[in-house]
Amino acid sequence: MQSILRWSIENSTPLDSAASDRPPVARKDLDPGVIDMILGKPDSVQMKEDMAVAIDASRSEDERIDALDHLEMLVEHIDNANDLEKLKLWEPLQSLATADSSTLDIKTQALWVIGTSLQNNPSAQDVYLSYDPLVSLLSFLDHSNPSSLSLRAKAIYTLSGLLKHNAPALQKLGSPEVDGWHTLQNSLQDPSISVRRKVIFLLSSLLHPTSPANPPSTQAPADAPRITDGPHLSTSTAVTSSDAPNILTPDQAPAAGPDPVFANSHAANLQNPSRTSTSELTLSALQDYSILDTVISSLVTALPYGEDGENDGPDADFEEKAVHLIYVYSVSCRGTLSKTQKDRLKSWIQSVKEEGEKELLERWNLSREEYAALIGKLL
Repeated sequence: MQSILRWSIENSTPLDSAASDRPPVARKDLDPGVIDMILGKPDSVQMKEDMAVAIDASRSEDERIDALDHLEMLVEHIDNANDLEKLKLWEPLQSLATADSSTLDIKTQALWVIGTSLQNNPSAQDVYLSYDPLVSLLSFLDHSNPSSLSLRAKAIYTLSGLLKHNAPALQKLGSPEVDGWHTLQNSLQDPSISVRRKVIFLLSSLLHPTSPANPPSTQAPADAPRITDGPHLSTSTAVTSSDAPNILTPDQAPAAGPDPVFANSHAANLQNPSRTSTSELTLSALQDYSILDTVISSLVTALPYGEDGENDGPDADFEEKAVHLIYVYSVSCRGTLSKTQKDRLKSWIQSVKEEGEKELLERWNLSREEYAALIGKLL
């Protein structure tokens, strides 16, 4: 006890003493591992570590898939998705998705990471498009291999992230060297109904007219000097002319221009708002590649689905999405329907209307006004 008291007196400092009078405390460097355990590693470090495991062929497949699964969770944050380029992770990620040495599960998981990174992220869309990925993505939609179902589904997910609100990507999709519209048309006849649903939903999303992205704001920042008709005097404090700030009148002020577009995830859309519009390109593709005929045929004569084609009746979800696409095409986009197309649709609608109009509207998720507008396009 005496030794503890003596140590306390020797190491204590009077309350009124200066900081410089206090005895120095020896610094003990903390173990970085302890700091990481307490605070957690930065996301950028975790992303690089995940990729290192994913590309390591000596690791088990489960370890590599788990690493990609964790990476997918991280890139849900748009800043982390944009860091893929800074960290030089796009190339190894694309290699994992396309390499012959990658298993179907690893390819599927890599596509999941890519698709999540592209969601609502024009910056990531542009970076990924620079790798010319469309041919390889479309090749995954080959349904001759039944075991590739999960891969086909994730390929649609990735295509959706790349193509939505991205007219430049859609232009490449329709180029002769890619010929992507024919591939999507073939996928409407995929043995898996889940793939068909994803494709018809993607086509509807691309076709739906959208307003251009908001142009760069011309509103001045909150802390910018105001341009007014004259000096504003406080009601509480008188300001003399010598104290007043130099405030410009409207005729003295320079012409206002748009604010600069700063580098961020949506800068591309702000610089070129028209790049978000995919409706016109999709409308032309539905006509030029006979995709609309395939959609109508899928309604009039439902294709079987299932592993052995055991389900030969219509699928309610696909039917609703297909009807919605035809509504958007003919009503919202004012696309033309041939007499043959109109006759086939009228005959089919008449056959399914027997259950009652109210039930049909619920089944297709249409209002009476929308239904009437659709029928009007078939007359």
